[in-house]
Amino acid sequence: MSFPEQKLSQVTRSMGVSFIREMLRATKGIEGMISLAGGLPSPDSFPKKQLAALFKEVVEKEGTDVLQYGASEGDDILKEQILRVEKEGAVSKEEILITDGSTNGIYFFARALINPGDVVICEGPSFNGTLVAIEACGAELDALPMDEEGLRVDLVRETIVSRQNAGHTVKFIYTIPEFQNPSGRTMSLARRRELIRVARELGVFILEDQPYRDLRFMGGRIDSLWNIARAEYGDDETVTICKSFSKILGPGLRLGFAVGPAGLIAAMAKWAQKVIVSPEGVVQRVVARFLERNMLEPHIERITGMYREKREIMISSLKDTMPPSIRWTEPEGGLFVWLTCPESFDTDALFHEAAKAGVAYIPGSKFYPSAVARKNEIRLNFSYAKPADLREGVARLAKILKR
Repeated sequence: MSFPEQKLSQVTRSMGVSFIREMLRATKGIEGMISLAGGLPSPDSFPKKQLAALFKEVVEKEGTDVLQYGASEGDDILKEQILRVEKEGAVSKEEILITDGSTNGIYFFARALINPGDVVICEGPSFNGTLVAIEACGAELDALPMDEEGLRVDLVRETIVSRQNAGHTVKFIYTIPEFQNPSGRTMSLARRRELIRVARELGVFILEDQPYRDLRFMGGRIDSLWNIARAEYGDDETVTICKSFSKILGPGLRLGFAVGPAGLIAAMAKWAQKVIVSPEGVVQRVVARFLERNMLEPHIERITGMYREKREIMISSLKDTMPPSIRWTEPEGGLFVWLTCPESFDTDALFHEAAKAGVAYIPGSKFYPSAVARKNEIRLNFSYAKPADLREGVARLAKILKR
């Protein structure tokens, strides 16, 4: 007997399932299937031995503390280590919230700020998990195009002014400036400064999502929007940043953090109190000790070397096999490559044909708000598959696209 849908809340009824998760489930376990679909880190990237030793040590030596209920805002020892590693000495502990992954922090940020009918600006395409969370909070999403320097800030200004003139409240801009999911693009320094100027001028917050920032394989590191706002404008209110250990240490740890103005962090902590009570105490302290013992930097160096090689394999395979009509990004880091096909292509429909041929991807349409329909794009992941499977998977996909 199925549960009567009319008994569910209106928000729950309107909330769609994750198409990405459904697609991953549909292709999981099929013999010979090569998945270029999920955003999964390589299992080879997990520091299993180091974490296993730290879990044992922390429970034995600090179990009385970390197995008890903890603060909703997070463990002070972990906060101290985050500030040390991130080199943010001017930030107080009250400006940090420890979260169950960065998506958890993004949800609390949205919940703390959004009233039904508010407008949120985002990149088009953007991370599906954030888009559905923002829409579930009752906001309208305006997805704006990117170019090779990132989000088109001229269109951001134009859209905010238009919306404000029409009586709408534009609450914040959501951006993934580094190795963006799904496009792999990185926002230039000039574009970051321009975005901050527009946001400050028009009274709009910025939510900077940075899950991939430390996974840079080439090129120079660019100051975050959060750093630029504070260092160049003396502004500690406009930008809130969310980061995660998921792509660095392992998504199963479910650990991230948000840094922003103390008043907003306190408001987000109210939601943490109601939703999770407190982040997982043992995991927080294990990661704190991992950072304290300077294990992070050599670990990042190791995994970025591994991902650099996989990225090169995927890019070279695309060059060798794809028809001339297909274009793709060449990211300087992160986990994803973004393919753009001719407008006549329907990559939603081609997904099923590709699956029959033994290769899975995520159609680009899944990375836009529900009101936007674009069906000629594809997200490919290069972090999870083995090198030989990357080559074979791209070759299989190329055969489908050539037809």
